[in-house]
Amino acid sequence: MEEKVKVVYKEKKSTGKTISIIILIILLLCSLSYIGYNEYQKLLIDNDNNKEKVVDERELYYSEVETIMNQIDLYNYIFKEAYPINDINSIDNQLKLKFGIYALQEVENINNYYKIEDMEEMYNNYFIDGFNAIYEDIDCIAKDDVLYELNSQTKTYTEKSGHDHDNPTVDIDTYFVEGNIDNNKYIIDTHILYSNYCNGTCNPNGGYYKSYDDAVNGTNPVTYRRSEYKDIKNNLPITTYTFIKKKGRFKLESIDINY
Repeated sequence: MEEKVKVVYKEKKSTGKTISIIILIILLLCSLSYIGYNEYQKLLIDNDNNKEKVVDERELYYSEVETIMNQIDLYNYIFKEAYPINDINSIDNQLKLKFGIYALQEVENINNYYKIEDMEEMYNNYFIDGFNAIYEDIDCIAKDDVLYELNSQTKTYTEKSGHDHDNPTVDIDTYFVEGNIDNNKYIIDTHILYSNYCNGTCNPNGGYYKSYDDAVNGTNPVTYRRSEYKDIKNNLPITTYTFIKKKGRFKLESIDINY
């Protein structure tokens, strides 16, 4: 009897379906990677934009107080007669220019050759964005001649000689009272004592005063000894300087006086 041969048929797998599944998986992974990359880039941009907006609730470091108080000395020297200052751009243009010159003298040790671009750097370092000055000759305080003359071609200021009189001077003692950080704003409270006002002649009565006008007029002295500051400090107005910290710089926004 002839033996029947059993034929076994092997089912053929569909390679087309397998390839399609692999392609779909690859596309899915690529899509997820693309979405993840975009979200990561957005996060980096948001973090970069918000670096200056981080709420800083810590106390001020000693080095920060020292830096800010040194800056305050610069502002006081030039702007004392203009306090309070709610809008820095409302400052008289001549005072703005004098600050640029004075800052270069004190900070950069530059004398008698002051470039406009260097003055602009001082403004950028010490004032919030938007501060600007109109560049013109700087008048002597006696209004009798030009003190610093602008060369419009070289864009530099040079001091004119021939001034036989002294500029008014006043001594300013600034005391740190308190400092706070509020949403990247540095708010510094101080006490100021004005003394030794001289304009040709000096105030013969001496004394320390709570305002620049009182020092000029020689009226209402609060004490005759600096050492008595602690005894009379509660009777002094609070002069508040508000700064915005940006790229490591403390930039002045306003100066307020609370009597």
